[in-house]
Amino acid sequence: MRVRSSLFSPVFPLYRLILGLPLIAALSVAGCATPTPTDGASQTPARSIPAPADPADWVGRWQGPGPGAASLTIMPRADGHFEIDRRNDQGVATHYEATATGGRLYFQRLGKTLAIRPGRGSETGDPALADLSDCLLVVPDGGGYCRRPDSADALPLTPGAYVTVKTSCNAAQRTDTLFFTGAGIARPGQNACRASLVGQQGMIFHLDDSCAGGAASSGANETISVPDAHHMAVAANGRPAALYRYCATGLLPPAIQAARPH
Repeated sequence: MRVRSSLFSPVFPLYRLILGLPLIAALSVAGCATPTPTDGASQTPARSIPAPADPADWVGRWQGPGPGAASLTIMPRADGHFEIDRRNDQGVATHYEATATGGRLYFQRLGKTLAIRPGRGSETGDPALADLSDCLLVVPDGGGYCRRPDSADALPLTPGAYVTVKTSCNAAQRTDTLFFTGAGIARPGQNACRASLVGQQGMIFHLDDSCAGGAASSGANETISVPDAHHMAVAANGRPAALYRYCATGLLPPAIQAARPH
């Protein structure tokens, strides 16, 4: 183990301490002196420049204004680019490839380059989004999409039933089944479940789920990884993750269909 010398360490020779006293005194006087600018100008501290936004943090679904089906879904690709699914109020989707540069996502639409940047709902001019702060803006055409703090609508999943991958849809039991409602995760017969997004790292979402039980100190008691729109891995309260796949509701046993949240 190396021993670092200091002024107060017994391994620091006394004669070095004595010889160094005049230098220490000189540095102390210099440190107390007030520098005088030669040009008379005031010294302004350098302003820090914030780091650009990371589009990898935008993975997932962002909701458009109003009660329609408008949404923006961003998913990463293996080549480092991003896939964008943009849906209008009627649910009609258009797909684009986007490139991340300088804290923005750029894509081509009808021969025009558009960019996605972070912003606030008040910048969209839409009253339905005005109070929301976690938003993405599409510029220059002005479209805006946001996430609500009291919801898990960021999950880029198809709403409906999810059954553990080792269980067939028509043999699903209550313990094998989850429902994604479009705003959160619910268990069969648990209509009052509420979930909110606490944090995110790319495709991994941390939720505060009222039906998962045992809230953690971080506020998250459930972690969900979403590789695509039809699969999710769910780990609640530190338990091992279970992998689920989408099942059409009509394929579930009648008892599970009757217990789905409304």
